[in-house]
Amino acid sequence: MSLDRRSFLRILASGVAAGAAASESSAAFAGGARDGVVDWSAVRDEFALDPTWIHLSSFFLVSHPRQVRAAIERWRRRIDDNPLLIEELLLAPGGERPIEDVKAALAGYLGGRADELALVPNTTTGLALVYAGLRLRPGQEVLTTAHDHYSHHESIRRAAEGTGASVRFVALHEMPRGSSRASSGELVARLERAIRPETRAVGLTWVHSSTGLKLPIAEMAGVVACVNASRRPGDRCLLIVDAVHGVGVEDVDAARLGADFVIAGAHKWLLGPRGTGFIWGRADAWPEVRATVPTFDFADPAVWAAWLARGPLPVTRASHVSPGGFLAYEHVFAVPEAIAFHRALGRDRVARRIGELNQCFRDELAKLSGVVVHTPRDASLAAGIVAFEVEGLAPEVVVARLRERRIHATASPYAVSFVRVAGGVMNSPAEVEATVAAVHALARSA
Repeated sequence: MSLDRRSFLRILASGVAAGAAASESSAAFAGGARDGVVDWSAVRDEFALDPTWIHLSSFFLVSHPRQVRAAIERWRRRIDDNPLLIEELLLAPGGERPIEDVKAALAGYLGGRADELALVPNTTTGLALVYAGLRLRPGQEVLTTAHDHYSHHESIRRAAEGTGASVRFVALHEMPRGSSRASSGELVARLERAIRPETRAVGLTWVHSSTGLKLPIAEMAGVVACVNASRRPGDRCLLIVDAVHGVGVEDVDAARLGADFVIAGAHKWLLGPRGTGFIWGRADAWPEVRATVPTFDFADPAVWAAWLARGPLPVTRASHVSPGGFLAYEHVFAVPEAIAFHRALGRDRVARRIGELNQCFRDELAKLSGVVVHTPRDASLAAGIVAFEVEGLAPEVVVARLRERRIHATASPYAVSFVRVAGGVMNSPAEVEATVAAVHALARSA
């Protein structure tokens, strides 16, 4: 068979591209901790971020590390070669089980069990599925805070409509600018006073994206547990936690915080593929939620069997709540590589690095005249997000002027907005120093 020059070059180019992808995919991160020390410059090189910018908004949507990109590409090629592979992976007995591999990897990181996990595309979907399925009765209420995100508030509001249940908000600290003065005791006490006999669920956010305040979730879970000690099962108060800015930051087993449900996207601090996330739930809490979207996760064949027999729905398990339909499977199946990347670094070292960078942000920004930091200085009440304002300048103006200096920051999308920066594993102390200097210059010129 003869080839013309154009066909030959096209085949040659595709072969080179495939070879390059294979080379990238064959190597997991080799710059992990040695003798307890991580080469953080090597970690930065794992991300394809534009090196001419300082990137301080990876809590919004993360750049994929190299081995995650490679895993996505491996799965993409396999699915492109044979799309029917998905049917085999989801339904055929024996062989590969990538969905179960994903849940096992997440469970190991969270300190839970694989059968306690539902896979979702993001935090918003996870929150909506839990609240929409929550078994609410007329006269009951969902209690949440005045500080939570749009997605959390709207998930609760929409779930309460038509059930006869209500929604109530509590301020855990003085608003709008009391977050930096909050204490753990105050936060817990305000929640404790707010819970009523009709409170069926409490919705909290581990780390507030508005101010960077980190709630003492374990202590708050203790308050809810005390409330439940005297309640019947059907009236039990469920603790539902948006953990998206805690998972991947804190050196804590999120499944052991004491919550009933922990929900997070994997494509922020966990450094996972875009469009991936999870709901972890206690085994005895899942029956309190109805599945609202048909699942394609057939870890429990009872769902399929009930449909075939037109029988009653089984008692809800985690796998029933994973929404079905076709997904970007190459992204979902690559989640274990993100967990492996974290493990190569060490969860404790990741937490320490993020903590040090952002403590430096809080301390140095607080020294600047004309700058007010709204994230607590106390490390026990802060995580990876630092919120501040420059007196005399709107947050959007500060963000725009930082971008003129090739620094990516964001303004928080709340009624009272602040500037946000976040140091992650891809950042360096030099970038913190340069950003603080840039904010100083803005404050002096304001």
